[in-house]
Amino acid sequence: MSIADLERRILACEQENARLHKRLARQNRAWALGLLLIAGGGAIAGGSIKDAIFDSVRAREVVVVDGKGVVRARLSGDLPDAVMAGGRVSKRGSKAAGVMLYDEEGIERGGYVTQDVGSNVMLTLDSKYRQSALFVAGPDESQASALGLWNKGGGIEMRSDGNGQRLSVTNKSGVVTQQPVITTLSAATCASYKDIEKKFPGERSCQARFTDAACQACFDSP
Repeated sequence: MSIADLERRILACEQENARLHKRLARQNRAWALGLLLIAGGGAIAGGSIKDAIFDSVRAREVVVVDGKGVVRARLSGDLPDAVMAGGRVSKRGSKAAGVMLYDEEGIERGGYVTQDVGSNVMLTLDSKYRQSALFVAGPDESQASALGLWNKGGGIEMRSDGNGQRLSVTNKSGVVTQQPVITTLSAATCASYKDIEKKFPGERSCQARFTDAACQACFDSP
């Protein structure tokens, strides 16, 4: 091979190398532009989702957390049992659905729910240790309802049900004041408390809602 042929081949290689460098540079610029467009599109899409308004959202549960990741609210079709101060779990006694609120420690402090057993709808307000207030309405045509406020020493309740309308003040032993006084329990209520008394004698469940005289009259009846 002559020196001239060798020089021509070297020149051709240098020219091809230059073309490859230009092609790679164009491809790199195209990739960079594509990545920028993807990132920008994601940001635009994110902004669109953030500000979007949906006609309907279907979900089993929505959980709201604060800046520390603590659950502060829960909208659920199957709410979990309440966790109170010290990690104590308070059983609901029935499946419930609705909205629950939690404090800065993640302790349940109340909610607005319906229960599967009994089908009552209720608004509850809790301390960190136990329930303190209850506003409840029953499901049937009698429209029974009650509003109760209480602490460890006793409570006060307004109730309207098949036994009548009354305001009752209670302490640890039972009803101490009732206005107007319910002297006779309905047949259904009396039968219910008779059954409770057999299962849990001495618990004074009847006296927690009615006067001792009214409860004794019920228990003494045939």
